[in-house]
Amino acid sequence: MTVADPHAVARSYIEAVSAHDLTPLADLFDGRLTATFAGAPNDKAAWIAALTRLLPALIRNDIQDIFVEGDRACVVYDFVTNTDGGTVRCVELLTIAQGVIIAIELILDRIAFAPVNKALSERAAQAQ
Repeated sequence: MTVADPHAVARSYIEAVSAHDLTPLADLFDGRLTATFAGAPNDKAAWIAALTRLLPALIRNDIQDIFVEGDRACVVYDFVTNTDGGTVRCVELLTIAQGVIIAIELILDRIAFAPVNKALSERAAQAQ
């Protein structure tokens, strides 16, 4: 696989988040990245900030499958948490150009993810 291979790029992204090492995202994400969740678009900085907020709840991401067609990759993974939410299945649709991710759409069950958000909010409140 080459560095520009969509499968390798997609895996590198999900594994970096899983390892709690967001440093590689600066190079994996295009400067004009658009990441969408629940219809709300985020730029590169906002997406990295959102991922950073999730890290205290994340144990790891277990990749189940990666499908690639052309410049599009679909990553199916389990977001394994240390919260009452347990494990939440996630799907990310990525568009990759010249070895970087230019677009992300995150799809997940927001009801299943609600306990994760609740735990993160409670932990943030306790930290203050």
